[in-house]
Amino acid sequence: MVNFNYFRTLDPETADLARELIDANINQRSEFSSFVNLWMGFNGWMECVTDANTDAEMITALVSHQRLSDAYDDLMKHCPDFQEKVEIFATMWPVLNVRDVRRKLGRDAFWRFSREELMAEVVRENVKLQPITWSAGDVPTWPHLLRTVYAVRCNLFHGSKSPQNYRDHELVVSCDKILRMFIDHTGCFEWRD
Repeated sequence: MVNFNYFRTLDPETADLARELIDANINQRSEFSSFVNLWMGFNGWMECVTDANTDAEMITALVSHQRLSDAYDDLMKHCPDFQEKVEIFATMWPVLNVRDVRRKLGRDAFWRFSREELMAEVVRENVKLQPITWSAGDVPTWPHLLRTVYAVRCNLFHGSKSPQNYRDHELVVSCDKILRMFIDHTGCFEWRD
């Protein structure tokens, strides 16, 4: 269950910290640091408004919330820059769970296989990925987007994204820009129930 009032009744210093992390993402030395800051602020807000115990429970609560979904749909319709960024991000999907790739295909899978061969192995070995219910050419939905941003976050936080890898860099930069635009344009940190 999501209750946006929970964030408004949070200790002011704690709420300010989440906002400061969001604002500080602009001043970071790299896009990776920027996304880390942004995610920490968003994660604090997410935990507060969902009152969930795990990130997975928080994400599940947010992807099924109608107001957030409507806000996303509105941005996709009325903000061409946001729509373009989401569509570019979707061209890089699916995002593989790197831990699962390493566990099922070996630590060298990303070097050993071409992208086409890797994806065939991923399907064969049932490797976890996001978004699950999406196919190339589909219009990305709010659940697709948030779950995939979270997958990039997990890969990054668990040491499986490198700024020197072009694809990794583009995934992280896309997540950073899209999530920042969503927070800024919707004003969701200030929503009330």
